[in-house]
Amino acid sequence: MKQHGSVPVDVHIWQIVTRDYEPELREAKSLTPLVYERVGNAFRHRFGAPFAGWAHSLLFGAEFGALRAQLPTQMLKEMDAYREEIKAQKLKKRKALRKSDKTGP
Repeated sequence: MKQHGSVPVDVHIWQIVTRDYEPELREAKSLTPLVYERVGNAFRHRFGAPFAGWAHSLLFGAEFGALRAQLPTQMLKEMDAYREEIKAQKLKKRKALRKSDKTGP
């Protein structure tokens, strides 16, 4: 469709960008229109508008698809460590919320 600068953003692409390009976006609570635009801009800035959509497809495939097996071992370890860090943070937040619910106002 000749929209090479378009970057479809979902939670997985958001995680790739926060891990590799824009760590300050980790503070965002949800994928708002502003965050969506910043994620797309991160791709366009880093790879250029003519290649941003292609970069998105390749990085997504490397993260979750058949390309993953072809990545260097160290990179896979870093990706897995980041994923575990995010899970631990979410678990910690859930526990804190449960604790505050039990203690009440």
